[in-house]
Amino acid sequence: MDFQEYRKRAEKFICELTEELYMNHAGLKDSLNVSEIYGNYEDLFEKEKVTELLSSVRSLRHSMIMGSPVQADHEPDDDVDDDSSETTRRELYLAAFAADGFMDMAVGELTDKIVSAETKAVVEFEGRKIPFRMSPVVLANEPNARAREALEAKRQEVVLKLNPLRESRIATLHSLAGDLGYGNYLSLYAHIKSLDLDALSDKMERFLDETDRVYTHNVEKAASLYLDMPLREVNRRDISYLFRGVEFDQMFPGAKLVTSLEATVDAMGLGHERYPNIHIDTEVREGKSPRAFCAPLHVPDKVMLVLMPQGGHDDYHTILHEAGHAWHYGSVLPEQKFEYKYLGDNSVTESYAFLFQYLAMNENWLSEYTTSLRLEEYMRFSALKKLYMLRRYAAKLLYELQLHSGDDLSAMSCEYASLLSDALKINHSEVYYLDDLDDGFYAAQYLRAWIFEAQLKGFLVQRFGERAYAYPETGEVLRELFSGGQEFSVEELAGRLGLSELDLDPLYEEITNNLGA
Repeated sequence: MDFQEYRKRAEKFICELTEELYMNHAGLKDSLNVSEIYGNYEDLFEKEKVTELLSSVRSLRHSMIMGSPVQADHEPDDDVDDDSSETTRRELYLAAFAADGFMDMAVGELTDKIVSAETKAVVEFEGRKIPFRMSPVVLANEPNARAREALEAKRQEVVLKLNPLRESRIATLHSLAGDLGYGNYLSLYAHIKSLDLDALSDKMERFLDETDRVYTHNVEKAASLYLDMPLREVNRRDISYLFRGVEFDQMFPGAKLVTSLEATVDAMGLGHERYPNIHIDTEVREGKSPRAFCAPLHVPDKVMLVLMPQGGHDDYHTILHEAGHAWHYGSVLPEQKFEYKYLGDNSVTESYAFLFQYLAMNENWLSEYTTSLRLEEYMRFSALKKLYMLRRYAAKLLYELQLHSGDDLSAMSCEYASLLSDALKINHSEVYYLDDLDDGFYAAQYLRAWIFEAQLKGFLVQRFGERAYAYPETGEVLRELFSGGQEFSVEELAGRLGLSELDLDPLYEEITNNLGA
């Protein structure tokens, strides 16, 4: 295989695909033609090429990419550094890309149908038609519990209609894992993403147990205070309104949303004059996804940060989160190798996104960039929301381990509702059992990112203090970290900073400090 040519084609493919997804999710295009793009690059994902790439890293284990790399079976091509660690790392990232693409291409038409249907779907609510994609925004801003119930029923009708397509898609993905020589989807992704899912699931089961009492106590109080409902009556549809936090809207004026971000990055020496390659889109458009995102159209030259404002604190959290992605991608050295610009461990970029996002939980930052009204109450509220998200993704991981370890989907809807309801103490409908998923165990990537973010934040605070965000020295440390793209995993980055590998103690300490014992 000509690795150099493969990388060039792969970069063109990623840029075209990112552009297509950006146009659709930004509401600039109401259809999605992912399958057509895959068709133009199907040579990248021919089964023979994918299995060749996988065979070169078949013997690798989690520890090999996390600190003890071993030479792959075949000799490196001329473009690859002679160092065995470098060779192994790049080959693993390429193999993961090829396998991902092989899977995605095979379900491309199903994916297009699902996304296009969601984009075009509308729900009728209180005499008006609402684009399905806008319905979560409406739900999050609806104070009336009965109205939320009615809107949720309409949303579930759309989801139910799409579930047969999702079932076909998941069944196909499971079958394809076998075609690539793996026992199941779980074993494929544990290998190609170098994820120790057994160790992580053990950590998260303990996390659920050890935070159960403090979470239950605080979410009961929040349900009573913000929803005027006993916790036993709270449903998934109510949570978006609860954590919308309308009570804190005056703290977070919409007019200062972008300027607060600009002032924050300016203080760290990361302002627009150094980053003309980053563009922020907050325009409200029909068809625009309510889920904010960062689209690195060409790393590092053109990076889009896209946000559909919903109001209040969530907009601040969201724009900061996506800014973490944007400044990461926008800081990658232009000469960095393809694999490290576009591939690698996505927990890395998610860690940087969380690092920026949780500035909106920093008491000093809040005092400087918001009106500081009800500050103490808001700190507790936002800490509960973070704990809710951690527990939610811990439960999602446990669910996905069951979903993807076999082929029988018949019992999975019940398992989804049971696991999520038990972890979050909130009733969950079975209907979302395939909608509430990200491919490739991305829940695991998020969890590893949350853990490393808490470690990285502690590292920066120890060096620069609680106002680390206010100093150019912090920006220089971040630019150095960002410049490598995703060359190293979060475990390796922790080691390079002198930190323990995926240590949950900083998270436990944060929970105790903010929510009490």
